[in-house]
Amino acid sequence: MSLKIRKTAKADLENKRPLFLILGLVLSLSAAYTALEWTVSERPLMVVEDDGGYYIEEEDWVVPITQRAMPSKPIAQQSAKVNPNIITIVPNTASLPAIDLSLFSGVIDDGIVEIIDPDPIDNDIYKFTAVESRPVFQGCESLVTDDERFVCFQQQLLKFVGKNFEVSDAMMMFSNAEKVFVEFIIEKDGRVLQAKVVRGEDELISEEAIRMVKSLPKFTPAKINGKPVRMSYILPVNVKLQ
Repeated sequence: MSLKIRKTAKADLENKRPLFLILGLVLSLSAAYTALEWTVSERPLMVVEDDGGYYIEEEDWVVPITQRAMPSKPIAQQSAKVNPNIITIVPNTASLPAIDLSLFSGVIDDGIVEIIDPDPIDNDIYKFTAVESRPVFQGCESLVTDDERFVCFQQQLLKFVGKNFEVSDAMMMFSNAEKVFVEFIIEKDGRVLQAKVVRGEDELISEEAIRMVKSLPKFTPAKINGKPVRMSYILPVNVKLQ
């Protein structure tokens, strides 16, 4: 036996479908309108005050939007055909930049190191009156002033001449009394060199005067700015034969 179910008129909702559709549309429109008109209370800005009295306000951060450009398709270029039988000469009218030639005028480093003496050697010969400190004869070093040492220099030199000048028999026979002047150089190390007679005619007296001057002891050299220098000196030798 089969059962057949029938819906009553109240339980049948198919007849009410248009009504439900209309109610759904009304509710949807109402919800959308309510959402658009919904008012949100503005949040107050937070104000922070530090000890220095400065205020910090809320800032709006804006992120820039950069539009991305679409890459364009490369245009195919056709290479020009070159005729090898045709030669075109193009004049060069471009101006060249000025070149500072002084940059190339320096000394080329050839690997040789040149040593420059910061204190060049002074080989000049000074006159007796041109030096700051005059030479000192042996035995006069203990004196204080330069003038005292110069007086001692003259005295010791006179004693040396009187003691070391030798009068030979030939000089007694053939020479006459004569005064000769002998010039010599006191080197930086105190040695006496380059003795020569600058005035005098008697050959025997001149030879003995040169020999005697060459036997002088070493001096304390003359100085300029505290440095030893070469100095010339002329010694008069007065010979009296009796």
